[in-house]
Amino acid sequence: MADKYKNTIKSYKKLGETYVESIKDLTPSQFEIFVKKVSPKGKVLDVGCAGGRDAKKLVKKGFEVVGIDLVDEFLKIAKTDVPKAKFLKMDLLKLKFPNDYFDGIWASAVLLHVNKKDISNVFKNFNKVLKLGGKFFVGVKLGEGTTYATDKLSRQKRLMVLFTEKQIKSFIEKAGFKIIYSKIVPDDAGRKNINWIRIIAEKN
Repeated sequence: MADKYKNTIKSYKKLGETYVESIKDLTPSQFEIFVKKVSPKGKVLDVGCAGGRDAKKLVKKGFEVVGIDLVDEFLKIAKTDVPKAKFLKMDLLKLKFPNDYFDGIWASAVLLHVNKKDISNVFKNFNKVLKLGGKFFVGVKLGEGTTYATDKLSRQKRLMVLFTEKQIKSFIEKAGFKIIYSKIVPDDAGRKNINWIRIIAEKN
C-alpha cells in the first residue's frame, strides 16, 4: 500500500499537525456504540490512527490499544499525546500481528483511501487478526466512483474512494463477518453533500 498510495501519504505528511488539529473533534458518534460491544479491557487496533485522537479515547475506556499509520508525522504526535498506547508504522494491507489477536478494530475514515480492488484483502486481514466474536467499526464515504481532490479539511489532494451501502456490506459479509449495526449519517465536519456509511460487524 505504501507504494501504491504514496501521493496520499505525501499529502498527509505535508499537513502533519494541521490536519490532526482539524479533526480533533470529529470522532464518529458511533464510538460509544462500538466500545460497548467490544470485550472490556480487550485489545483494540486503531487503523489509520493519525495523531491518536480515537486511540486516546479507547485507552480511557480501559482498552489495550495499538495504533497503526503510514505517516511518520502522525505517529510522532500520537506517541507523544497518547503514551499509554502503542503506535507502529504499518500497512493495513500487510498487518503483522498474530491470528486471533484483537478483540476490536477501529477503522474510521481510512478505507476511503484504499482502492476497491484492495478492499477484500483489507477485510480478510481484519478477519485474521480478530478473535472469534471480535468486532470492527468502519466508516466510509457514501457515493460511487473515485475522486482525487482537495477539501476544507485537507487543502491537499487526496484519493477518495466512495462506496454504496450495498458495496461495502458485500465486501464485509464475503470476508466472514456479520453486520450488527449500519447507519448512513451526515458529515461530522458539516461538509455539504458528504454522507458516511458507519458499520459495526462481528467475526463469525
